[in-house]
Parts: sequence; structure tokens; C-alpha cells
Amino acid sequence: MDLLKSVQVFAKVAETGSFSRAATRLSISNAAATRHVAMLEKRFAVRLFERTTRRLRLTEAGHVCLEHCIRALAELELAEMSASHGAVTPEGTLRVSSTSLFWMVCIAPRLPAFLRRYPSLTLQVNLTERQPDLVDEGYDASVQFLEPIGQTLVARRLRRIDRVVCASPDYIARRGRPASIPEVEGHDCLVYAQSAEAVEWQFDTENGRVAAVPFGQLRSTDAQTLRLAALAGLGLVRSPRFLIEEDIRDGRLIPLLEHARSVDPDLYVVFPSRKFMPAKLRVFVDFLSTEFGEQSG
Repeated sequence: MDLLKSVQVFAKVAETGSFSRAATRLSISNAAATRHVAMLEKRFAVRLFERTTRRLRLTEAGHVCLEHCIRALAELELAEMSASHGAVTPEGTLRVSSTSLFWMVCIAPRLPAFLRRYPSLTLQVNLTERQPDLVDEGYDASVQFLEPIGQTLVARRLRRIDRVVCASPDYIARRGRPASIPEVEGHDCLVYAQSAEAVEWQFDTENGRVAAVPFGQLRSTDAQTLRLAALAGLGLVRSPRFLIEEDIRDGRLIPLLEHARSVDPDLYVVFPSRKFMPAKLRVFVDFLSTEFGEQSG
């Protein structure tokens, strides 16, 4: 039995919550839909659904398998669209939501070349730190730090956002530098957080994961505000490397705790799952993957 077809049937059953509805959508018989899912259960050696007379729900293993299957189907869909629709001219309005800082510092400087390449394309960008509902709010894509959990969305991972703990030479001259992660709690820290949000700075070390709870005069959801305070000698900051690369290179900020690796978020481009990806969305996803994907350096 075709493995790809079985994966497609499994995903459609999970989406519709019914073997019969999935079979209708895929133009196959109920018996065929049941056989496809049974084949996957046998192949994976797990039970994918709990079945009763009234409802059908995913098992814990089913949820895990579904996430991987949706990701695999999305990648195949992207490959197919890239191969078969390469000649389609990207046009129309592309509505994008994005986290503010990465867009302003990294993406915006490279947009002119992208837009010059596709003169029939119009780009509408809204910057926000929340995760929008792409379908309900009419977005074509979102650049965000959290991978969505949803059967109708595709998330393509771009890269890990490397963060560095650092301080100005003036601060280090006055207060010294922490030699270990627990010593962070004895320093003035500049914290990326909501006013009442509990925050930990987590690090992976050769002895496992270690966390410190930072305290200080300034907490903000604006990384630029924290960067400027660090440059002024107000405390330690854990900042995205892309924001402070020049400060480190020019000696305005000094990296600390280099024996440990900060536990950092991943950046994703998220878009609705579609049978036929519009050319305007395809070229934008390809642009992000080429310019900012892990392989781009």
C-alpha cells in the first residue's frame, strides 16, 4: 500500500475527525481509509486513534505522528510547487505578519532587492509580537518564534536565534564578570520580559541544563531599549547576536559565560497549508529560507 497515500489519509482523518468524511474528501471508500490508517499503525507499531461509537480522537502517539506527517507533506508540497510552478509570475498582495526586531534588523534591509525582483508583487507587513490567526485575519504568512500547533498550518524552521550574555567594559570594570551561571543572580540584569512575567535565563553546559533568575532595574519587551541600557553600563543583557554583532566586534559589549550555550528560540515562517501554493507565497518562503535559513550562515 502507498505510504504517501496512507499519510495523506491519516492527516485527513485527523483533520475531519471522521473516517467517512475523510474518505469523501479524498474520493475513496470508507474501507480504504480504514486500511490506510491500519497500515500506518502497523508500520509505526502504535495506535493512532482511540475509537468509540460516537467519537474519534488522536492518541498521544497519534498527535506526535501527525505533527511529523504534516511537516513531511508540507515539504513535499513545497518541492512540488517549486518544481512545477517555477514559471508562474508572483503577483498580487502578500500579507505578512512578523515579529518586530528580526524583521527590522535583518529582513527589512534585504527587502528592496526582493521587491525589485518581483515588480508585480505588493507586500503588506504588520509587525507584532503576538501570534496572529493567519486564516481568520487574512495573512498569507507569519515570521515568528513559536511553532504553531495546528492541522491547517505549516511551519518551516529557518534558524535558531543565538543569544549572548554580555555587558559593557564600564560595567565589568565596576562590578566584575560572572564566572558561573549562578553568579548572574548577584549582578544587575536587563531583562526581556513583561512587567510581571517570571523569567529564567537557561543554559546548556557540559553538566546539563542550568538556569539563573535575573534581577535588575529595567525590564522591557523592546530589545533595543535593553541594548542601549547595556551600552550605558546599566547591567548584563542577554541579547540576540544579530542585534549586537557590531557592538561586540567594536568592543562596546563584552561576551560573558562563553563556556555555556544559551537555550534559544527557533525562528519559523508559518503559512496556511494549501494544495496549490500561490507563486507570491512560494517566492517569499524561498527568499526567507535562502537569506535566513540555517544553511545561509
